[in-house]
Amino acid sequence: MKVGLVLSGGGALGAYQVGILKALAEQGIDVQAVSGASIGALNGAIVASETSSQLAFEKLNNLWTLLSKDSPLKINNAVYLQLLISSGLQLNAGRLLKLLETPYLKSIWMKHIPDFIPLNIADSLLDDEPLKELLEEYLDVKALKSGLPLYVSVFESEGMIKDVVQCVTAELGIAENKDSEYIHIQSLHNEEQKEALLASAALPLLFKPKTIGGKEYIDGGVGGWSKNQGNTPVQPLIDSGCDLVIVSHLADGSLWSRHDFPETTVVELRPQSQIARHDGLIGGAKDLLGFKPEMIESWIEQGYVETIRTLERIKKPLKAKSSLRSSESVLQTSLRDSKAIDDGLDDIMSKL
Repeated sequence: MKVGLVLSGGGALGAYQVGILKALAEQGIDVQAVSGASIGALNGAIVASETSSQLAFEKLNNLWTLLSKDSPLKINNAVYLQLLISSGLQLNAGRLLKLLETPYLKSIWMKHIPDFIPLNIADSLLDDEPLKELLEEYLDVKALKSGLPLYVSVFESEGMIKDVVQCVTAELGIAENKDSEYIHIQSLHNEEQKEALLASAALPLLFKPKTIGGKEYIDGGVGGWSKNQGNTPVQPLIDSGCDLVIVSHLADGSLWSRHDFPETTVVELRPQSQIARHDGLIGGAKDLLGFKPEMIESWIEQGYVETIRTLERIKKPLKAKSSLRSSESVLQTSLRDSKAIDDGLDDIMSKL
């Protein structure tokens, strides 16, 4: 079976995916294609550039150990607090504070969006230079070019305000936003590859959009909000011929459903215990930006334990399905061989 791995977005919670790779390596499961969104795209680039799950885990583990000691996020605290108070965002890909879910406040929010979102912020809240430096140090561009097929989701930007409005209206259930796009990284030139990876992780308001092919793109997790289409880029792996797709979620409740892909065997790795480490109005933002040693270590361990548990539970059904596929393949081969023999006999008989 051709196995694909989907790594969803979620900021610092991406450490959970390091534990997933550890479990896959321990179980001897290697993947043949990777897709990712946001932090999942950056993790996915490392996975795609390595030749085995074991090597991918070792590389990711070293990287996230570094991230736990030196956060890649350089925050302008004054602007961050101003925007947080003004817009009421958790800065978790546009998710609103629970307070805004009341019908009355919905109407106020939609009526006065321009007043709530400062229009005079010229620069992004975070500097992406640390991420660029990490890519330079940890990503082997040559190995990626010849490595596993890697697809990342990106969302075409219409400008900071419009991007945020789309997130808000989708979150409140007022209108669905457009779908994210999928980019095959190896089809791009070297410099555009890095731009695409950074674009997939460019959360609205936090990072500046990136230009690819003359268009500006931001975090792929923004698109197809109601079904997490952009944040769970499964379709490109199905289109590339994957029979089995392992999907990693970084949220306690993802709206994505495997039942939308009935022809593909999907293994979902959903958190089995609470993955959030903070409560309250800005708990999502704290988790998203929580590049702290104790949090990263706990997410890696949680990802490992829960993946092992899931794999043990589904091992027998997967082996049975794999055996069935093998039997079907042997049968088809036998039928083709038999047909060739039958055709040969028919030819001989016609000559006789």
